[in-house]
Amino acid sequence: MTVKLQSIRMSEPLIITDTPESVNGMPNLGQNSTWQSISYRDWNGPIKETWEAIGGNAEIMPMVRPGLKQWQQIMILDSSPISQVDGLRIMLQSGKSPPTPFACIAITGDGFHGNRGRPWHALQGNLHLTTLFSPNRSANEMGIGLSIVPSLAVVDALDHFEGLRKKAKIKWVNDVLIDGKKVSGVITSTLTKSQNVEHAIFGIGVNIAATPLLTESKFVQVPTCLRETAPDTLITQQVFLPVLLESLIKRHKQLLDHGPKPLLSDYISYSCVIGRNVEIWEEHDNQNLAPKILGRGNVENILQDLSIKLKNQPKPIQRGRLIFVN
Repeated sequence: MTVKLQSIRMSEPLIITDTPESVNGMPNLGQNSTWQSISYRDWNGPIKETWEAIGGNAEIMPMVRPGLKQWQQIMILDSSPISQVDGLRIMLQSGKSPPTPFACIAITGDGFHGNRGRPWHALQGNLHLTTLFSPNRSANEMGIGLSIVPSLAVVDALDHFEGLRKKAKIKWVNDVLIDGKKVSGVITSTLTKSQNVEHAIFGIGVNIAATPLLTESKFVQVPTCLRETAPDTLITQQVFLPVLLESLIKRHKQLLDHGPKPLLSDYISYSCVIGRNVEIWEEHDNQNLAPKILGRGNVENILQDLSIKLKNQPKPIQRGRLIFVN
């Protein structure tokens, strides 16, 4: 007997991938449906443009199946040769956009980076997620909310797992630590028009299965991965991704509904820097310039604009690289 596949409407939420085996087994990601080929008519349009923008090979047509109701499209690549954050930003600057909320994942790849272009090592088994929201709200209304949504969502997702509850902390500005070691880094990139934030891109890296080997430096936080910090808790990329996607939706909705104040309150409660002795150093895009120290002392508070207030320094520090001083 021949089983007739139900036609997939391309206007509905979709999962699109060139590596179906990596998606199979991910809870809630359409595991009860069947992978189908994209028709040439549907492929040669906006879906293909987005696929190429995030580093997909346009010569290989991906597979598709129904996705998560809250995410219009989720694209999962076996490998991307570029930063998907950069690729999406270039696409948006050209006046084109995928339907949002949008998420893309690269199982591995090259060219990934964190703030100020610092490289992020894309290792097999870790999560490399980029998401796109289109709030189209005034910058004043969003405040610092978009800057902290992704780190809060990572902490929320980690708290979902029994072996990790209440263990994750946020190091100013956007690193997530467990037991003092970095398990996740995030970046936020926004595109504005007039006074409105049209789009917000979140880049999120989570060390799940592998700990990257990094060159030691006073500015480099010692890394770890979930397999090391919670060896008795079964967490894989397939298990963690749906939890994180749900957390992102909730935090973004919280920002739209209530503004940045509740998010900042949670951010401060998760902070691991308040009450600690720290140094904050100037950051340069030019790596040849020697950094200068901006402040040294005990962190009294994190203010509404996300700046750091040191006890012995009257003027808050708005940006820089923070290191702990024992």
